[in-house]
Amino acid sequence: MFKKALYISLSLLFFFCLTVSAQFKSDAEKDKIRLNQIGFYPNDPKIAVVLTNRKGSFVLQTPGKKVVYKGQLKKSGQPDFAGQYTWIADFSAFSKPGKYVLNVPGVGTSYPFSISRNVHQQVANATIKAFYFMRASTPLLEKYAGKWRRAMGHPDNKVLIHASAVSEGRPEGAIVSSPRGWYDAGDYNKYIVNSGITTYTLLSLYEDFPEYMKTVKLNIPESGNGIPDLLNETLWNLRWMLTMQDSIDGGVYHKLTNAAFDKMEMPDKAPGPKYLIQKSTGSPLDFAAVMAQYARVYRQYEVQLPNFADSCREAALKAWEWAQTHPHIIYNKYVLNDNFKPKITTGDYGDSEVRDEFIWAASELFVTL
Repeated sequence: MFKKALYISLSLLFFFCLTVSAQFKSDAEKDKIRLNQIGFYPNDPKIAVVLTNRKGSFVLQTPGKKVVYKGQLKKSGQPDFAGQYTWIADFSAFSKPGKYVLNVPGVGTSYPFSISRNVHQQVANATIKAFYFMRASTPLLEKYAGKWRRAMGHPDNKVLIHASAVSEGRPEGAIVSSPRGWYDAGDYNKYIVNSGITTYTLLSLYEDFPEYMKTVKLNIPESGNGIPDLLNETLWNLRWMLTMQDSIDGGVYHKLTNAAFDKMEMPDKAPGPKYLIQKSTGSPLDFAAVMAQYARVYRQYEVQLPNFADSCREAALKAWEWAQTHPHIIYNKYVLNDNFKPKITTGDYGDSEVRDEFIWAASELFVTL
């Protein structure tokens, strides 16, 4: 009985080793043919770099191994740092859309790739949809999030004024509501500076390619409301940004954060107190630039969002005026922590030089007004 069990175990181990060895060999062969694994546009250049020390031929094949194109490898013009030359497989002349692999006899077969008129559409849509998964103050429903559904975290409707952010009508500990927005890259806090440049970039994408962006469907809760989904998603963050402006003086808080970073846990499990932190010069300038841009873009959607573009424009002007009155308030958490409690140890996103922010805000306001 023991010998039989040992035989079975050794047989399984041998089979496993063969399988792993074959997989390693297959991966090693694919690694010797380096190309864009997503794919190529039909009429654009299409090349692969082949790691070999000799000339030879290559063929382009369908997954069913039907040969659709043949060519000869060409030696690279310059060696690499180790003095080795590579070989180039150029199949730019082939333009028929489809799924393919590149085979180089004696070297191996590449990873599969596509030739398509919309070769980057899937990854482009996924990149924009990623912002939906970063939404604060809302549950992510299975209908929109699939297997990444989750419970709501951080309603942010009872945020405390930090000692560094005290102003007229808003004493330390005063409670304000500041929901929505996107979580930051690695934590559950929300920052005006990096949030602003992110929304600006997305809006610039819309301004540069409006007709295309109107066709992008992201399957988010607002889809189908008459506003392009890209703008719907940026609107989630914009509405939060508006809550970060002090309605009395027009200043903009640097960030909404807890005192220290959360543990690695789901957002609904991290309910610690949140604070609005110091108004800095950079924050209202970034805010003003983005709001001016929003005012331009959303003028086209007055029916869906009555007077919203005007509200963005007014918010931009108020923030600009505050920055001109307070041109040298630089956020520095170390200086802040020497003077105020509780200490805030989350992300800085500080900037000791804000002349470029003044130029950015002034430019956006000039174009909009």
